[in-house]
Amino acid sequence: MPCEISVLHSGSRRFRPVVRIGNWFEDHCLEQEKIRHFKKMRDKGELLVEKARTLLDNFHKEIVLAAPKETVIFGAVVQLMPMYLDIENMDTSDLKPALSVLINERVVRSSQSINDDCELSVAPAGRPCVRNSFRIISGDDTDRTGEHIKFGQRFRLECLETDNDPIWLYSAPKQCNLFQSISTTFDSHKHGELNLPLGLVHRSKCGCPGDVPKAYTNWFCINRDPQKRFETDGMPLPSNAPLVIVHAATNKNLAAENVAIQTLFGPEFLVSVQNYRNAFKREIWKNVWMISNGHPTNANSEYRENF
Repeated sequence: MPCEISVLHSGSRRFRPVVRIGNWFEDHCLEQEKIRHFKKMRDKGELLVEKARTLLDNFHKEIVLAAPKETVIFGAVVQLMPMYLDIENMDTSDLKPALSVLINERVVRSSQSINDDCELSVAPAGRPCVRNSFRIISGDDTDRTGEHIKFGQRFRLECLETDNDPIWLYSAPKQCNLFQSISTTFDSHKHGELNLPLGLVHRSKCGCPGDVPKAYTNWFCINRDPQKRFETDGMPLPSNAPLVIVHAATNKNLAAENVAIQTLFGPEFLVSVQNYRNAFKREIWKNVWMISNGHPTNANSEYRENF
């Protein structure tokens, strides 16, 4: 009997709480490997939190717009801003929305700068930055820097802070099977039909067979008043004034949708290429924009009051 008690006591001392059992050595090695991998990624700057910080710094880098002028010229850095957003139960008077580049979550690890995998949205623009500013260039591959842009004249919108291969804004008609030519995370509809989305494309991928035709990157502006379009065609394009931006290849208008989406930059609104007109064949607020170069004006408030 005493022998049995001594064996039990020795067993209890052998398997005290401090004794490790099971695959403790494998678990310890796995934890150490996780720590080494974390430090290695941290030293290389490949942690997701660091990439997200770099992405925000790159996209929110402050940009100086073109010198304020009464008209828009080629080569100017501008913002494309909706004149008015009619969002239910929301005051948008101080929102200052602008067309902005949006990066989706699936490419954050691979790129932290603007690329052709990015999408477009309408986002609050407290100040001009890389993601909400564009350079206007000629649509016929001719250097027209300094010339006045006219109503009906083709132009392209070029992203800023890109490398030797510029990135242009474009849209494209549907394919023969009615699928979209541009892949996007979010879609908008009009009467159940998918609207045409916006996308970005490198200049090197335009013009060659199988790539995006250069015609898909061309845009032009028309007067928002249908009765004045004929007489204003060919006149200089005013800055900070309400107008309609048309995609040349599809003859559809740039449209700000009243659909909110959640993005890496916060809540924003969808943008598409679609015609929105009332019973009098006049474009409604979704199709009315202004090209802003920082020139002070009260056109926005006047339009809101008229609307």
